[in-house]
Amino acid sequence: MKRREIMLGALCVASVASLGCSDDGGDGTQEVTIRFAGVVGTEPFVCGETYDNLGADDSSLEISDFRFYVQSVELKNQSGDYVPVALTENDWQAEGATLIDFEDGCTDLGTEPMNTTVTGTVPTGSYEGIRFEMGVPFEANHDNPSTAPSPLNLTSMHWDWQGGFKFLRIDSGTLSPTDWRMHLGSTGCDGDQLSGGTTACSAPNRTEVELESFAPESDTVVADLAALVEGAALDENQSGTPVGCMGGPADSDCAPLFNNLGLPFAGNAPSGAQIFFSVD
Repeated sequence: MKRREIMLGALCVASVASLGCSDDGGDGTQEVTIRFAGVVGTEPFVCGETYDNLGADDSSLEISDFRFYVQSVELKNQSGDYVPVALTENDWQAEGATLIDFEDGCTDLGTEPMNTTVTGTVPTGSYEGIRFEMGVPFEANHDNPSTAPSPLNLTSMHWDWQGGFKFLRIDSGTLSPTDWRMHLGSTGCDGDQLSGGTTACSAPNRTEVELESFAPESDTVVADLAALVEGAALDENQSGTPVGCMGGPADSDCAPLFNNLGLPFAGNAPSGAQIFFSVD
């Protein structure tokens, strides 16, 4: 090998981002896989398992569904700038959204296939740090699920044409009216389907996540159900509302859950950043 080629190779190792070196043929991009894991405290999530000591009253729940969408995934490069991950379209990713699915069909509304990764490409380089939103981009959120590509065609993850998708779905038990659940999506959405559809939502409810110490080649983004329900009285329920939280701004049972997601609730700002997601 010529001396110039050796020097260029060394420089690529030292500073791949600035030189535009590539792992896949010289177009200046590289593939990236971002792993997610579902846990309940110190235990891995298993669909249909019962978990104890949850929430403010040390409740027990048999968790039968655990799914959420993520959007606007970005990685932080060596210069400290965030760059977007260009998603690879497949059955789990379309129109800027990825469905992370930890359940395996242990209930009738679930599906046996699971997905625990976001896949795509980024400019060639080294990355440490990630940010994303739990949600579906506004334009895709109000599409018709009957004609949308997978994974935006799941009626079990959709509320209605105006509200759009359930960004997060967690269920317990057998999905009876008395079983606890957490369903989160946009609320207060305006518009008329016949005259152009939804144009805005007063409560978008997209959880913003920024994790500083994250290396995609070695780390995993963890979603912790125990952290989500911290401080929530799961065995109690506001009269006249669904058991658990269905995202309604008048349902006080949602307040601690929204707070743990870093979301405002009923006009009140959260006490701090979200605690649902972390890095392992």
